Amino acid sequence: MNFSAFRSGLAAAFSMVVLLAGGAAHAQHPPAPSIAAYAALPAISRVSLSDDGSTLAYLRRQGGASEVIVQTVNGEVLAAIDVSDRRPVGVSWASPDHVLIRSLVFESQLTIGESLLPQLDIVNVRTKRVARALRSADRAVVNAVYDYWRGERGGRPVLYVQAMTTERNAWTPDIYRIDLDTGRGVLSSSGLRDTRGYLLGADGEVKLRIASDPETGRIRLSVPQGSGWREIYRRTDLLDGPNVWGFGPQGDTVMVSALEDGENVLLELGLADGSRRRRTDLPAAADQAIYDRTGRLLAIGAGGDSSQWVFFEPKLEAAFDLMHRGLPARQLTVVSYNSDYTKFVFYSEGAGEVGDAGTYYIYDAAARSVSVVGRAYPDIRGDQIAFQQAIRYSASDGLEIPAYLTLPPGKDARGLPLIVFPHGGPQSRDYLGFDWWAQAMAARGYAVLQPNFRGSDGLGQAFLEAGYGEWGRKMQTDLSDGVRFLAGRGIIDPEKVCIVGASYGGYAALAGPALDPGVYRCAVSVAGVSDLRAMLTSETRLSGSGAESRNPIIRYWNRFMGGAGSGDRTLDERSPARQADRVDAPILLIHGRRDTVVPYEQSTIMADALRRAGKPVELIALDGEDHSLSQAETRLQMLEATIRFLEENNPPN
Repeated sequence: MNFSAFRSGLAAAFSMVVLLAGGAAHAQHPPAPSIAAYAALPAISRVSLSDDGSTLAYLRRQGGASEVIVQTVNGEVLAAIDVSDRRPVGVSWASPDHVLIRSLVFESQLTIGESLLPQLDIVNVRTKRVARALRSADRAVVNAVYDYWRGERGGRPVLYVQAMTTERNAWTPDIYRIDLDTGRGVLSSSGLRDTRGYLLGADGEVKLRIASDPETGRIRLSVPQGSGWREIYRRTDLLDGPNVWGFGPQGDTVMVSALEDGENVLLELGLADGSRRRRTDLPAAADQAIYDRTGRLLAIGAGGDSSQWVFFEPKLEAAFDLMHRGLPARQLTVVSYNSDYTKFVFYSEGAGEVGDAGTYYIYDAAARSVSVVGRAYPDIRGDQIAFQQAIRYSASDGLEIPAYLTLPPGKDARGLPLIVFPHGGPQSRDYLGFDWWAQAMAARGYAVLQPNFRGSDGLGQAFLEAGYGEWGRKMQTDLSDGVRFLAGRGIIDPEKVCIVGASYGGYAALAGPALDPGVYRCAVSVAGVSDLRAMLTSETRLSGSGAESRNPIIRYWNRFMGGAGSGDRTLDERSPARQADRVDAPILLIHGRRDTVVPYEQSTIMADALRRAGKPVELIALDGEDHSLSQAETRLQMLEATIRFLEENNPPN
């Protein structure tokens, strides 16, 4: 990693950023980067700062190789660990000398079908040795780590992890103490079959046990008392149960978010007796949390364009405010910090007034300096990023839909070809900021519309609930209402519109030509759902939860789909594969063969149905790829095929 720093003072650093952005705004837009530049996995990610603020650990990708790099903040590399054979998802510190690498690996021996299991490797920075947590243990245990906590034992740092013990024909989520140099686990605390999680102290003692019954929706929080347990909180809710976020600011409380009277609130409950210490209204978009090294909640909120936070640590709040003032028109995320909150790593991105494809900064409060750590997409300059803006439009029933519009560089906003690009989930949302996929399409001459259709998360409970039962109905027409809005203002040509999406967005891409005809010239579905009843059947089988009526996953999908399980034939009316004869546009299907979220068969079902109906269809299988497009080679294959299909069926010029 090239570690460039500008340490001549905070004000000077910030003014340099602003001047660069201002100069780009008036310059002629340069040629677009290659498709490969957009499809590349981030060159640097998962940046983590050590407790003393002297050392960084991060994931670096170059070509087809992935490495975890450990280096001083001055650039001296201390260790490089090849992780190209797995899907790394996190890097963090376990001690001053040990770095943790969290990865997802495919496993087919322990589950019905193939699943991704979370594993943890421990790097000794001094010896360069790598140990797999739970490679050996004093019990029969699954080599998968579902949660972990830093701790001490006998004055030495250790790790505590939550894993599954498999003895005496029982599976129980237990706590194991892990030796940081060998990875060997020793059983520390035992759970019960209904245990779902824990909060631990630094000594490894369980401070809170979380239990839930998925069939009844009952959730219980209990604390140790003598030789038993005392329940301090209970709630029964089949779908909207509470979330435990961590210890409170003083460590003697637990922070729990819950839905009360239709509003999301954060409750602070005393660990001793469950008494309510505080009730805080949460931002509608709250979906992120920041913790200290002991699990105390420091802040909860949301990034992106809303950037609404509730802070419990003043130093963190002060740093966040200062960086926002110094880097205006950017979306900022706090990704790491040292133990005394004097150094912070921020991630910045922007596609509005300032173009930023992703930059990591270190802010040193004591030295009053800002340093650039590295850039996520170094081959995409800020002045090459297409402009994105927030818009709002009314759906056909009057509901206001927030959306983002990205405009193709160098073109007037009149009569543009359009790509509708709905997000996945569907209980998710899009944000302002750099989106590699949307930017790649805009760079090829398309306007890109990203609607936060009803049912999207982070926009209030009422907006979320407006999507219940609306798969293929109003959630779908919210998209075409956006097309009509832009056409009415002359921004786009209504005869030159295609739809592209992944996961639920892939379903929406298929449902466009099948259920909302006359809007789209073509559709691209990546890992999309095509047959709702077949999806529910596979969810029941893979979750192993028995009858659908007792399965919380099926209850969740029933709420959004407005159906009654896999036997509900009314779902066929909203299944694109069951309505293939109505499809009025060519369709490209792209799907990873190792997708464990939406089975690959969902695309083969659609392809077969379209062929039987005599409709134009193309199916591209991504060998070895998962649901998240985690591999550089197949991610590029997907994006090149998408752009090629769009240009063939909806030429931008």
